[in-house]
Formats: sequence, structure tokens, C-alpha cells
Amino acid sequence: MDLIIGTWSFCFDAIRQKEELYRSETSCLDAVENTINQIEGDERYGPCIVGRGGPPNSAGYREYDAAIMDGRTLKFGAVTALSGDYNLADHHKMLTGEGAGQFALENGFRAECETPHQSKPVRNFGENDSKSHDTLGLIALRQKGSEIAVGVSTSGAPGKHPGRVGDSALPGGGLYANAHGAACCSGDGDEILKFCPSFHIVHLISQGMVPEEACKEVVQKIYNQNNQLEIALIAADIKGNYGACSTVRSWNDPLTQKHYEGFPYVLWTKDMTCPEIQLAPTVS
Repeated sequence: MDLIIGTWSFCFDAIRQKEELYRSETSCLDAVENTINQIEGDERYGPCIVGRGGPPNSAGYREYDAAIMDGRTLKFGAVTALSGDYNLADHHKMLTGEGAGQFALENGFRAECETPHQSKPVRNFGENDSKSHDTLGLIALRQKGSEIAVGVSTSGAPGKHPGRVGDSALPGGGLYANAHGAACCSGDGDEILKFCPSFHIVHLISQGMVPEEACKEVVQKIYNQNNQLEIALIAADIKGNYGACSTVRSWNDPLTQKHYEGFPYVLWTKDMTCPEIQLAPTVS
């Protein structure tokens, strides 16, 4: 890889642990999937609203949304409202709920599904957690071969209604990639999906705008229309440029308890000996 960029500081350790993979000949698509799968499968990331340890819905069980997209081929796969851990987002276009689980079982995936009567024990999520809207997003770039890929994963807002789907796994909303670049976002999914921000950013990149300026323009337009919405965006282009922007004023990492004045994202490039946590510009 030439570049890896991920939403929120909590993905720092996973990206650092995967450096050997990134320096290998693995594809961008596999690099994104492998890193996201590692975080999804680790219950410690539950407070980040991701994976096995994430919060239950209002019926008491977890439902996951995830997606992945290859910019070079436009190959896209997603699952929404999936009650079980299968890691199959890249094996179909878009599947949801029981249909996604059925497809997984028919194609050799195995996982314990959750229902209101079969849910696993979950940690108690307090008031601060109920305000969380974190989504894990990851972009990988290799300029050789013009490879770029993006993926997202979330267990969704704590206490959401069963079947609720936010923006994360929707192409153009929570993520998008094409031959010019890729983008993904995190925040208030019910509002974000109205704006198709990831597609908008990649479209601006395709017209010649650098990723950070594209992120700023899209966030500013959204903020002008809804100044109460929380949104954080990352993007990269096929030339190796990257950028981010958000409306996040401050954030506490639930794993490290470190406080950030703004939206912290993680950056790794092939020239770095260790990933870096950077702060995105904040629109106000």
C-alpha cells in the first residue's frame, strides 16, 4: 500500500498491527477487509459502536451494517441489519436482515445469529454511549495498478429500532470509490444519508479538487443546511493525496480516554515507521 487512512483514533492499533500486510502484495480490497474484520471481531471495540461488542438495538440484540467498495472496478458489497457475525460484505451487492444471514449459511459462513430470544450478553451502554454515532471507515491506496478501496462497519446507534439502517453501508452515503478516489464518513447516519456526501466528495475529486478541499466543501454545504448535524469525512485520491473535515468540536476516545479537540483520524503511508493520529479541520 501507499496509503491507509481510517476514521477515529480507535483504529490506530489495528492499522499499526497490519503494517506488514500493507507492505506486502495484498490488494487494497483485502487490506481494507482484513483490517476491518480484525476490529469487528474484537469485543473491546464495542464502545466505538463497532462489531461484536457493540450496543444492542431496542429489542436487545445487535444488528450490523457494513460495506466495501473497489474503486477500480466499482465492485460493491454490503450487509445491513445483519444479526450475526459473518464478514460477507464483499460477496454480494446488498443484502439485509434475515436474507443476509440465510445467504451466509448457504455459502458456508457460520456464525451465531442473534434474535430477541437468543442474544448474547451485552455491556450496559450509558447516556454518553447513546449519543455516539461512530462508524469505522478505512481507505487503502496503491498507486501501482491504480488500486483504491474503501470499507465501513458499524453496529449502529445504541437502542436503535430493529431494522434501522443508517448511511454507513449505502453507496454514495457512508462510502464511495471510483477510479479517481474514495471517501467515507461517520456521524448522524439518519441525517447524513440525505446528502450523499461520499459520492459528492469523489465527484469533486474527479473534477480536479484535492481531497481535503473536497471534504471541506461538502461539510460546509451540509453544515449550512443543518448546523446541528455531526459528520466526519475522510478521503483520498488516486495520486496519493488525502484529506478530512468534520463538524466535530471535541471527542473522547472510548478506548484510551484521550480527549481530542476535533475529529481524530489515523494516517499510515509507506514512508512512515508508525501510523499517525491527525486532527481534521472543523467547519463552523
